[in-house]
Amino acid sequence: MSFSRRQFLQASGAALCAGALPVNAHAAGVSNALPVPPLIESRRGQPIFLTLQRSHWSFESGSKAQVWGINGLYLGPTVRVWSGDDVKLIYTNRLNEPVAMTVSGLQVPGALSGGAPRLMSPGVDWAPVLPVRQAAATCWYHANTPNRMAPHVYNGLAGLWLVEDEVSKSLPIPNHYGVDDFPLIIQDKRLDNFGMPEYAPPSNGGFVGDTLLVNGVQNPYLEVSRGWVRLRLLNASNARRYQLQLSDGRPFNVIASDQGFLPAPVAVQQLSLAPGERREVLVDMSEGDEVSITAGSAAGIVDRLRGLFEPSSILTSTLILTLRPTGLLPLVTDNLPMRLLADQVIEGSVSRTREFSLGDTLPGINGAIWDMQRIDVTTQEGTFERWIIHADLPQAFHIQGVMFLIKNVNGAQPMAEDRGWKDTVWVDGTVELFVSFPQASSQHFPFIYYSQTLEMADRGTAGQLQVNPAP
Repeated sequence: MSFSRRQFLQASGAALCAGALPVNAHAAGVSNALPVPPLIESRRGQPIFLTLQRSHWSFESGSKAQVWGINGLYLGPTVRVWSGDDVKLIYTNRLNEPVAMTVSGLQVPGALSGGAPRLMSPGVDWAPVLPVRQAAATCWYHANTPNRMAPHVYNGLAGLWLVEDEVSKSLPIPNHYGVDDFPLIIQDKRLDNFGMPEYAPPSNGGFVGDTLLVNGVQNPYLEVSRGWVRLRLLNASNARRYQLQLSDGRPFNVIASDQGFLPAPVAVQQLSLAPGERREVLVDMSEGDEVSITAGSAAGIVDRLRGLFEPSSILTSTLILTLRPTGLLPLVTDNLPMRLLADQVIEGSVSRTREFSLGDTLPGINGAIWDMQRIDVTTQEGTFERWIIHADLPQAFHIQGVMFLIKNVNGAQPMAEDRGWKDTVWVDGTVELFVSFPQASSQHFPFIYYSQTLEMADRGTAGQLQVNPAP
């Protein structure tokens, strides 16, 4: 990155001026209205078209960057489907290199999960029909191209995928998309002088940038009515984990995790969000006071100046979103429901225990690099297993086609907000999972489990899972 003397003086002057202000006054910078991705639904048999193509997007005012995206946008539209439907999905690849796509969190057989066996060459379509047979959940669709997942997601191939069911429709919680129910896709990037994203994968670990984006913009705000606001959080960053909190100390009310609703809302002051992880929260705006969601401390003056000359991993702003109540009557006035789901009785015992050690400086799982010709784990549909995951280098871990409960984290009970069904978990030391296999896969269409630090997955920290059909 090179700077002219004028640019240096401008930047250093701005940083010095910022240093004279209170932290909250300068951390945010110029505010931007939060873009809400358009909603497309599959009802009455209408197919969902998702076209992967080049586009333009403004990450900074006054500049347009070349990006990848879906249906002409940076990132993609929000897709909403209904449990019980068979959804026809038509991907079209208008990019100039092969791409594979998947929907993380969607419970479908291996042959419909995408990935390496469904690699789309330029100009090629893939049109699966997806049977949606799961509880309401916030999933996400994204590129999982072999050895190229990190740059493809970074370029913009990602979006939210919402599953709704009778339970989600009947609960007294916000459910009007774009009115009181909002998607927040959180990423970090590194932008050059012209507002263009830069990407250079590190030799080990994962990529982290210095610019925080939500739905593709910096420092967003959202005008909302007074009452409950529902936020669907997705960490679509390549490697960075976030610790979220509200600026005035009010709690997040966590209502859902990766695979759907928690049994009851959980009030927390701080909320972690690992790469690939999704959470749904309710924020009480009934008092009419503006509040901001932040992710830790922003870079100070010295770090900002240093970042002009060398790549920085410290965020210049940690603002996720500012919520501004408008004084309008809320759509949902009820109190927070005490229960969201009935207690689930799990019938079945652990059939076996497996252990996995995730690579750090050397890629791989249990010392083996991902090989698309090798099945690493074979199990049976409808069974339960105990998976013990070790990682010396902290990273998120995702398993395709399954759902699991976290049994313990470094020997301790998981946090209350982590006690629902999940498919992605943060590993810093050792976690123990109770894994359910509701879907079948095959040797030719296996599920993948991998480090959600995407550069590590691209270097081979991944394995293949064959789930044989129940007899």
